[in-house]
Amino acid sequence: MTWLTEPLARDRQSGRADRKLLEDVGTCQPLATDINCPRPNIDPVARIFRPSRSVMTSARVSGRPWLLVFERQAPPIIDYLMGYTGGRDTLTQVEMRFPTRDAAIAYAKRQRLNYTVVDDKSRHP
Repeated sequence: MTWLTEPLARDRQSGRADRKLLEDVGTCQPLATDINCPRPNIDPVARIFRPSRSVMTSARVSGRPWLLVFERQAPPIIDYLMGYTGGRDTLTQVEMRFPTRDAAIAYAKRQRLNYTVVDDKSRHP
């Protein structure tokens, strides 16, 4: 089976195999989606908001919690064969609930997160 891994005899004699290898190595570019490559150091941005009530209910909901979710940092990757949407950004799966707005802000400050607060639109002045 060594004949599969060795260069052809004519290439070995002429030195063409060595030149071709050096050409290929010299023009090799690193892959942009290399899993061993460290990701750029981008601080995640958290969004603190109070979700709207379900459209399936007509009652007023007063005990809605405040949520802290992370914004997407990278676009999703679409698998064209199966139609799945995925990605490498796992922070988008994190959703934390807090009883008050101040508790969510205190947590974000304690963890040194960049955050934005979206006020509740259902309140009427």
